[in-house]
Amino acid sequence: MSGLQQLFYLHGVGYDYVKYTGEHVIFDQNTRSQALQACGIDTNDEQIIAELNYQLDVVQWQSVVPEVSLVDAHCSTLSIKVPAHNRVTHGVISVRTINYEHNFDTAHLKVTGEYYYDNITYLELEVPLPPMPIGYHDAVISLPWGQYNTQIWSTPNQCFNPIEKKQLGISVQLYTLKSERNLGIGDFLDLEALIIASAKSGCDFVLLNPLHLLFPDEPDRASPYSPNHRGLINPLYISLDNCRWAHDSDEYNALLEAASKLLETQKQEQYINYSLISDVKHSVLQGLYKGFKSHAPEDLKTQFICYQSEQSTLLTGLKGDGFAVFCQWLASRQLQRCQEVAKRSGMSVGLINDLAVGCAEDGIEYIENSQLYAGNANVGAPPDPWAEGGQNWGLPALDPVKIKHNQFSFFKTLVRSNLNYVGGLRIDHVMALRRLWWCLQVEQEQSGCYVYYPFEHLMAILKIESNIAQSMIIGEDLGVVPPEVVTSMKEASLFGNILFYFEKDHHGNFVPRDCLREDTILMVANHDVPPFKGWWYGDDLQLKYTYNLITERELGTEQQKRSVERQRLLTWLSEHGKNGLTQSSESDAIYQALLIVLASSPSKLLCLQLDDLDFQSLPVNIPGTDKEYPNWRRRLTHSIDDIFAEHAHFIKNLTDIRTGHE
Repeated sequence: MSGLQQLFYLHGVGYDYVKYTGEHVIFDQNTRSQALQACGIDTNDEQIIAELNYQLDVVQWQSVVPEVSLVDAHCSTLSIKVPAHNRVTHGVISVRTINYEHNFDTAHLKVTGEYYYDNITYLELEVPLPPMPIGYHDAVISLPWGQYNTQIWSTPNQCFNPIEKKQLGISVQLYTLKSERNLGIGDFLDLEALIIASAKSGCDFVLLNPLHLLFPDEPDRASPYSPNHRGLINPLYISLDNCRWAHDSDEYNALLEAASKLLETQKQEQYINYSLISDVKHSVLQGLYKGFKSHAPEDLKTQFICYQSEQSTLLTGLKGDGFAVFCQWLASRQLQRCQEVAKRSGMSVGLINDLAVGCAEDGIEYIENSQLYAGNANVGAPPDPWAEGGQNWGLPALDPVKIKHNQFSFFKTLVRSNLNYVGGLRIDHVMALRRLWWCLQVEQEQSGCYVYYPFEHLMAILKIESNIAQSMIIGEDLGVVPPEVVTSMKEASLFGNILFYFEKDHHGNFVPRDCLREDTILMVANHDVPPFKGWWYGDDLQLKYTYNLITERELGTEQQKRSVERQRLLTWLSEHGKNGLTQSSESDAIYQALLIVLASSPSKLLCLQLDDLDFQSLPVNIPGTDKEYPNWRRRLTHSIDDIFAEHAHFIKNLTDIRTGHE
């Protein structure tokens, strides 16, 4: 193997992949070289290549322990590496976090691997350890020739999994919620109302859109999947009339009333005016902050100080901006209260948060961690039936080697912050734990290849943090999923994600209900596909034509395909005992029949999209568009109370089926 080929392998640059058509594609060397160059590596310098290969390969054997040592929490053995000529050696392991010290003799340890370099044989040995608490433990290994530090990750076999019975839940884009009291955008008090209504109907969870911080100075950048910072919360979700300590302030109440009147007309419109709402809400928030500094009870001020101390790492990017930090504290308090309401209302899971696959290249998260990212590389997806040219999501790509910096502190903090105050976390594009498609510019043309990440370590962090937070993990595994990811998800009790629209066999027929996966969250639709009403009537196709996303000829072709799909759905329903429905049937009748069948599926989690219960036909997002369509702005038509009053019997029927009480 040449030096460059070895570096491709050691740095995670892929060699090939199987396209959705079944074609075996081998990446050309120019593309693979560009991936390394994006990581700051001069692929024309043989000396640099040789040095990197030495660091990534040989040094791993010359080091007694790596910076991070993965250890099974239930059957603990620590791997160390020593030269064979030092095999008979006495050593001591000291684990600081649990005040444990263990003496060992390398002569009696099991050999699990060996490596030969420069006339020296290195042995990998297993040192038995006692079971350790789940988490990260700093340890020192003392040998006659020196001391070596490592962080032992005591890792459980599985993520936390509270699911003992089949459950029903609701998915919602929080900003779309409509109410008399909010300021034009769904907020945490609206979320409380949704939780209470859902729990009364027998639901066990509410799945949210990403709540990540966006761009206060550029409010029209509304996509929750291209955020400013994934560890911080969007202040627009703060309920300004839910700050009890401010209720006695006439000045604040007047400010709030004026804001409500100013937004009264905008609240009735179909689409959110982010510029107007952001200006108004931030103005009221500034007034709230001013009043907090002057009049808040001392115990609240103490809590605010404690929050800043506890979250100092997460808040670094805000650079001491007192107002911005105050907004984060307030948002986290209200989110925590929502989860408490969910648990008090009887939900077994409560809130499920959503973690976007990446951040914007000009955002706080990227700027604070730019040293961990590759340059001139964006993440996306290879060609597929919905995007033959592939997809470039415009998000910067993490360097698979640099992400290991400081014992993976970046990824630990990211996961931990998104598990705060929730019962579960959905990870968008979970395949990114294993590999990501890098979009690269090669000889002034778009190209791309897969780059692989330290999967075992990233999965270990998920399992550890999930168990510490007592929150379940869901991986959005739609698309082409590497076999090793499928296996690892199952072994780790990491739930998958099914969209019914896509569950078809090789003939294009919808798969039988009883063949749907068990450990998964099953949904008819999500934010990237049309609501069921829009799908059934083909409104999404007409919408694409209206916005010049398809030609008139393509519209006709797609409408014919949709007619075939609708008939296949009717056939599927008939095969599952739902007869008498035709292509002329109302969408709601088809939808309810579909959900009643799916309620008996093996899937542990069944999720109703609030958009579908609101009879929406317009999507919140059309993938592949930016400003052509008003993405992430469409409001719901009805209030939470009206939606649940309309569907109370239907939802109760579904929960009865799920729990076996039909």
